[in-house]
Amino acid sequence: IYPRTDLRYYTADLITEILSGGGSSRLYQALVKEKQLFSNIECYHMGSTDAGLLTIEGKLVKGVNMKDAEAAINEEIKKLQENGITVKELEKVKNKTESMMAFEDMTIMNRAASIAMYELLGDADLINKELDRYRAVTTEEIAKECNIIFNENNCNTLYYYSDN
Repeated sequence: IYPRTDLRYYTADLITEILSGGGSSRLYQALVKEKQLFSNIECYHMGSTDAGLLTIEGKLVKGVNMKDAEAAINEEIKKLQENGITVKELEKVKNKTESMMAFEDMTIMNRAASIAMYELLGDADLINKELDRYRAVTTEEIAKECNIIFNENNCNTLYYYSDN
């Protein structure tokens, strides 16, 4: 994904929330609750000052084949790419993001750390603009970035087996 100073970063961040931001997220509902392939599944990004990775990882339910689980993840991604998201779904993740931002800077120490991070990015005033950047993301931008981020030529899969 993109570095924090790139406007597309905010779109990618919201995509991770749509896919795995809690119990009502797409991956959790489809793959944990409905299909019961995973006991836990997450989608997150590793990137801040520089470009990073978007990662999907999960813990399989005992007896589930990894290839079947991967196919199920790819099916959910394909649904997201082909059908996009609704305005209501986007507003929900934007509201959640706004709440998280409000609560994370409640203490003076956290606020100071945030200002220092934005200064490291080259613009301490970004702390005052970031929420507007999230609010500006559209359903069309989500659809466009899903097709870029989840391009199969841009993806790798790692299977991690236990000794058992």
